[in-house]
Amino acid sequence: MSAENKAILETACAMAAADMLAKYDAFNPTALKQLVAAKTKVLPFPNDVLEASFKSAMTVFEANNAKSPEWKKIYADFRNFQRDQVLWFRFAEAKFDSFMATRKL
Repeated sequence: MSAENKAILETACAMAAADMLAKYDAFNPTALKQLVAAKTKVLPFPNDVLEASFKSAMTVFEANNAKSPEWKKIYADFRNFQRDQVLWFRFAEAKFDSFMATRKL
């Protein structure tokens, strides 16, 4: 792929990701309000469901590690990045999010 086409592809992918995230953040509050207005009982996932989902995902990831050296390398890099992000989120974002969730805006 030429350098120009590579730059075009990278820019298009970045724009698509930014557009998707913006729509997710913009449209989901309205969708949630519609669900609540229709008397839908909206609850967070219980911890046992989250734990079972996490364990299942880890099982799949370990199976992929055993099957694919490419996956194993990419996943290891991703996991290191994720650990750093979780650490940062705990320090910087989680406390603020919890605080804001208790405020009447």
